[in-house]
Amino acid sequence: MKTKKKWLYWTIGILLFFILTNLAINWLIRSSLPKIIEEQNDTPYQFEYGNIGFSLLNSSLYVEEINIQPKKNAVNLDLDFTAKVEEIRVVGVNFIKLLTKKDLSAYSIKIKKPKIVYYQSEKTDTVSTPSKLGNIIHVENFQIQNGSFTMMAAGSKKLLSEIKYLDLELSGVNLSQRTIEKNIPFTYSGFQLFSSGIFFQVNPTQELKAKSLKVNDNLFILNGFSLTTAKSISETQNNFPYRMLPRIKAPTVAFTGMDWGFDKLDKFYFEANTLKFDSVDIQIKNLRKPSERRLDSLGHLVPFRLKIDKVLVGQSRLRIEEALDAKDINILIEKIENTVGERLSVENITLNHPDITTYTRSRKVKKAAREAADFIDHITVRNFSVQNATCRVNRLANNQNILQVNGINFTSANIEMTPYTFYEKIPVKYASAAFTATSLDYNPNNVYALKTRNISFDNGDFNLNDFEMKPKISRSQFVKQLKKEKDIYTITAKTVGIREIDFGFQGNDLYFKTPEIQVRSANANIYRSKVPPDDPKKKRLYSKMLRELPIIIEVKHLDLKDSKIEYEEETETSKGAGKLTFSGFNASVENIYSGRQKTKVPDLVANIKTNFMNDSKLNAVWRFNPMNRTDKFSIKGNIYSFNAAKMTPFIKPYLHASTEGNIQEVRFHFNGNDINAAGTFGIKYDNLKLTAYNSNNNKERKILSTVGNILVKSGTHGKFKEEKIETVTRKQDRSFFNFFWLCIQQGLKQSLLII
Repeated sequence: MKTKKKWLYWTIGILLFFILTNLAINWLIRSSLPKIIEEQNDTPYQFEYGNIGFSLLNSSLYVEEINIQPKKNAVNLDLDFTAKVEEIRVVGVNFIKLLTKKDLSAYSIKIKKPKIVYYQSEKTDTVSTPSKLGNIIHVENFQIQNGSFTMMAAGSKKLLSEIKYLDLELSGVNLSQRTIEKNIPFTYSGFQLFSSGIFFQVNPTQELKAKSLKVNDNLFILNGFSLTTAKSISETQNNFPYRMLPRIKAPTVAFTGMDWGFDKLDKFYFEANTLKFDSVDIQIKNLRKPSERRLDSLGHLVPFRLKIDKVLVGQSRLRIEEALDAKDINILIEKIENTVGERLSVENITLNHPDITTYTRSRKVKKAAREAADFIDHITVRNFSVQNATCRVNRLANNQNILQVNGINFTSANIEMTPYTFYEKIPVKYASAAFTATSLDYNPNNVYALKTRNISFDNGDFNLNDFEMKPKISRSQFVKQLKKEKDIYTITAKTVGIREIDFGFQGNDLYFKTPEIQVRSANANIYRSKVPPDDPKKKRLYSKMLRELPIIIEVKHLDLKDSKIEYEEETETSKGAGKLTFSGFNASVENIYSGRQKTKVPDLVANIKTNFMNDSKLNAVWRFNPMNRTDKFSIKGNIYSFNAAKMTPFIKPYLHASTEGNIQEVRFHFNGNDINAAGTFGIKYDNLKLTAYNSNNNKERKILSTVGNILVKSGTHGKFKEEKIETVTRKQDRSFFNFFWLCIQQGLKQSLLII
């Protein structure tokens, strides 16, 4: 019994000792610490607190209502800041180690409601100050609860950045002389962070905000992210030293499998398994007057080591003011790796069913001088694809659609952009490209509409089906709006194929080269009304057109098969349009070359075989050279078994006459230039008869018909008659085909008329 009482007395005594000692230490701290701080504080900051406590039982220390302010007369502050903290509590301090080695080792440090405001220095400190830390700090668990960190501009109340409602927890924190010089001056074994309010002034015109941020060892989730314009860019663009950043909104941005920090060389790195945007809305202001100054370098696109296995972007939108609106963008990017100074590589990029609209102005806007900058990156993309896209081109003024392409699928492999390719007209190289589209609709103006289906381009081979270029208005509507004479066209083609296309830039000039173009089942109708006044401008021959083309064209062979050409012409007094028809039209054209960057090209030779007026066989060979500045040409051919009555639909509306008879053969061979032509014309015919009509009532004028038949030879009596035609002068305001028809007319005149 006595022994038990003895242990009880000892226990009570020890407890009383600890309690009294604890009370004494607390009294000593509370009474002496303010005086010690006041006497020993040689820093430029004033330190105040409301309450302080110490416990021997759990080796803990707490300080409440802390207030740190710069002293009134403080100058040249290393850090200009103020701080208010509700409580700092340190638990599990190893006081023996602290007193003997001056190393702080604690189980936990908890900081409640810190509110820190930092004022940016007006001058950047470029002098490196070595650390005086000679001790080790180890904290098993470090926490900040409901913190607020704010940065203000130097000498003003302008907010630069802010993190509100911050909860931070670090485990296994170590700070030593070895770590203090690092970019992250401590090490840790794990962390988690949460904030429900983030603000950052990116530059004078851009603000970054987020509603919440959650981060731990493997996860990063940012909610309510936005990058917005703080004030009108137009107010600052004249003296704007920053890259123009876009406006961005993203409800959620998330990283998983994240690892980041600094390597052995103290270089920052970032790695992640996935980066996911549930949706992104990006707006970019389209500056019309960029600065004319030169940027020395844009720097590296990604200035740190980066590795991300997968990036997912869902249902996003990209808008460039007055230029582009891309909606419903779903992006998958796989295996991004960046080594600074060496290469930024991407394995795959896939865009799924984007809806893209670009805008164009109806009148040309003068281009301003572009900013020049050095590009120093080497970027490669192994595979790039677009799936099931829709692309439109609309007029900016009224949003009227000009072009729409549906069902686009595009793939390209081994894309590369380097400092060498960046300054080329096409700034990337690629190994292969393939493109398909289900349909294309083009509305270039109020007259024509172009359509086609099943477009494809695969490694240089291009094909399309069911091409149409048709007027959207009637012939009478077209003629009414003309100030001068002009043709209206209706063109269709079953298929168009172009083989082994090579295109790009040769110097500053665009080039297009192919060994073969194939056109199948094309139909072309050309209508001209002679009611509007003639266009007096000089009409260039085709040789001159090719010679003066501003681009490089090289088409070795054009093959046109199973086609049809119709030419209709109508005068004010004609009863309907006269028509010339060339059916079963087949043409083989060799060497279609432009004169751009050329001093010599081979002759263009067109071999034509067709049925004239759906009956007679017509063969022709047409030859010229684009580099001949006199526009020299030759055209020769023949027509077999032509029924003269077939010309009635064409000549009756204009000449008010019809013809009958059998033209067994016509041969022609003309040589000419831009000024005149001559050659031979031969004909074999019999039973030729003319009938004249009254222009008002379309009745036969018998006397005039009789006189006409007297003046025309009725036949060649089974012989072929050939004439060397007199020189024909070209009408400079008429086309080549009018010139050719004048030569035919001269041959007919010399062959048929008696006088």
